[in-house]
Amino acid sequence: MTLPLSTLADWVGQCGYALQPLVDALREEVLQKPVLHADETPIKVLRADKDRKTHRAYLWAYAPSIHEGLNAVI
Repeated sequence: MTLPLSTLADWVGQCGYALQPLVDALREEVLQKPVLHADETPIKVLRADKDRKTHRAYLWAYAPSIHEGLNAVI
Protein backbone atom coordinates (compact mmCIF):
# COMPACT_ATOMS: atom_id res chain seq x y z
CA MET A 1 0.00 0.00 0.00
CA THR A 2 1.32 3.43 -0.91
CA LEU A 3 0.25 6.44 1.14
CA PRO A 4 0.93 10.05 0.26
CA LEU A 5 3.42 11.78 2.53
CA SER A 6 0.78 14.40 3.32
CA THR A 7 -1.55 11.69 4.66
CA LEU A 8 1.15 10.28 6.92
CA ALA A 9 2.05 13.76 8.14
CA ASP A 10 -1.62 14.45 8.88
CA TRP A 11 -1.93 11.22 10.87
CA VAL A 12 1.16 12.06 12.92
CA GLY A 13 -0.22 15.52 13.63
CA GLN A 14 -3.58 14.10 14.71
CA CYS A 15 -1.87 11.59 17.00
CA GLY A 16 0.22 14.34 18.55
CA TYR A 17 -2.87 16.43 19.19
CA ALA A 18 -4.77 13.48 20.69
CA LEU A 19 -1.85 12.48 22.95
CA GLN A 20 -1.08 15.99 24.24
CA PRO A 21 -3.10 15.57 27.49
CA LEU A 22 -1.07 12.44 28.27
CA VAL A 23 2.18 14.30 27.57
CA ASP A 24 1.11 17.16 29.85
CA ALA A 25 0.19 14.79 32.70
CA LEU A 26 3.45 12.86 32.34
CA ARG A 27 5.48 16.09 32.31
CA GLU A 28 3.77 17.25 35.50
CA GLU A 29 4.46 13.90 37.20
CA VAL A 30 8.11 13.72 36.14
CA LEU A 31 8.91 17.31 37.13
CA GLN A 32 7.59 16.71 40.66
CA LYS A 33 10.29 14.10 41.36
CA PRO A 34 13.12 15.23 43.66
CA VAL A 35 15.91 13.88 41.42
CA LEU A 36 15.97 14.32 37.65
CA HIS A 37 18.54 13.30 35.08
CA ALA A 38 18.87 15.68 32.14
CA ASP A 39 20.37 15.43 28.68
CA GLU A 40 21.10 18.31 26.32
CA THR A 41 21.63 16.99 22.80
CA PRO A 42 22.62 19.47 20.07
CA ILE A 43 20.73 19.10 16.80
CA LYS A 44 20.85 20.88 13.46
CA VAL A 45 17.66 22.71 12.52
CA LEU A 46 16.90 24.30 9.16
CA ARG A 47 16.40 28.04 9.32
CA ALA A 48 13.13 29.38 7.96
CA ASP A 49 14.73 32.08 5.82
CA LYS A 50 15.59 31.71 2.15
CA ASP A 51 19.20 30.58 2.52
CA ARG A 52 18.05 27.31 4.17
CA LYS A 53 21.15 27.10 6.34
CA THR A 54 21.11 25.20 9.60
CA HIS A 55 21.64 26.44 13.11
CA ARG A 56 22.31 24.62 16.36
CA ALA A 57 19.35 23.92 18.60
CA TYR A 58 19.06 21.67 21.62
CA LEU A 59 16.82 18.75 22.46
CA TRP A 60 16.32 18.50 26.21
CA ALA A 61 15.25 15.27 27.89
CA TYR A 62 14.45 14.70 31.55
CA ALA A 63 14.03 11.41 33.39
CA PRO A 64 13.45 10.62 37.07
CA SER A 65 15.83 8.45 39.06
CA ILE A 66 15.42 4.69 38.65
CA HIS A 67 14.52 4.59 42.35
CA GLU A 68 11.36 6.63 41.76
CA GLY A 69 9.42 3.77 40.17
CA LEU A 70 8.48 5.84 37.13
CA ASN A 71 10.01 4.85 33.80
CA ALA A 72 9.48 7.98 31.75
CA VAL A 73 11.42 10.48 29.67
CA ILE A 74 10.06 13.86 28.72
